[in-house]
Amino acid sequence: MGHARGKIKGRPALILFFFVFSFLGSICHAASGSIDAISGIAYHKPKDGLKWGVLKSGDAISVGDRIKTGADGRVTVRLKDSTRLMIGNDTELEITRHYVEKDKRGALYSLTGGRLRAVVMKFSGASDIKVRTRSGVMGIKGTDFIVMNHNDANIVFGMEDAVNVAGLDTASVELGQGLMTENTRGNAPIEPVRVEPQTPLEEALNELKAVTDAHAPVEWERAGRLPSIMARWNMNYGRYLADSLSYPAALDVFQIAIDLTDEPKVKAEAHLERGGLFSVNLMRPEDALSEFNEVMDNFREEPFLENAVYYAGAVNMGLGKKDEAALLFRRYLQEYPNGSKAETVKTFIKSLER
Repeated sequence: MGHARGKIKGRPALILFFFVFSFLGSICHAASGSIDAISGIAYHKPKDGLKWGVLKSGDAISVGDRIKTGADGRVTVRLKDSTRLMIGNDTELEITRHYVEKDKRGALYSLTGGRLRAVVMKFSGASDIKVRTRSGVMGIKGTDFIVMNHNDANIVFGMEDAVNVAGLDTASVELGQGLMTENTRGNAPIEPVRVEPQTPLEEALNELKAVTDAHAPVEWERAGRLPSIMARWNMNYGRYLADSLSYPAALDVFQIAIDLTDEPKVKAEAHLERGGLFSVNLMRPEDALSEFNEVMDNFREEPFLENAVYYAGAVNMGLGKKDEAALLFRRYLQEYPNGSKAETVKTFIKSLER
């Protein structure tokens, strides 16, 4: 009898254990928000899920879940505090952390790549909300901003109030309404730039607004050129910085152009610009050679390859590496016998042979 009574006493305890466990589990997996709007194709993978499923309006979204959009997909997630995450096309986002309590809230949204507009609602308590990419972090005070992550580069536009933008373990810059900043490879972001009307920056901003709005019309071919639009803007802005003697800032901007674009000509041109800054303005010939070699090894675009061969020869000559310089100069004459620098190269070769 005593043994039987022990078993009977144990059952309520066992039932209570499973009830508490299930209750805690439901809290841990409670929905953080839901899909408020959707356009085009989008997919959803739960935290512990192995497969992607088609996303539908009204679906619940919880911590650890991932959302991925197709080439024309756009999704708006409305979270518990009424914050909206407006996810653009060709984007993957994870709700890494999210909680809202009486006097504090926190969130981390991990952007693998793509375009995201975060419209964060005001909050009276302490707020710790961040958007993270593989090369930067945006700390949100309670604001509205748009970020585009492409390869290693981040472009961030401030829409309202302020957002702190940093690289990986770098100082941050405060981005306000009507300003843009950017970074790449985890480096510190550039000083914010004003978005002036009727400029490529305004064009890029308007495209980003459209591709993150599930209800807005979009010309997808033009929207697909966004990285190239920004890369070309960086080329012009880098030259402006160089002319203003802001050489380190110009180097950063040209690197952002390289990481943004998939156009070989723009990449080659940006490497040449960096090589010129290293060799002429910063007196760092080995770094200059690295940039010129990058063009010679990986790009066949003209006139950039011709110039890279010439400048690499000149830098080697300045370093006293006569054999390397002569080899490059002879290559120049062989490949570009009528090149703009052919006569200068012939003079250099004569001097090297003395």
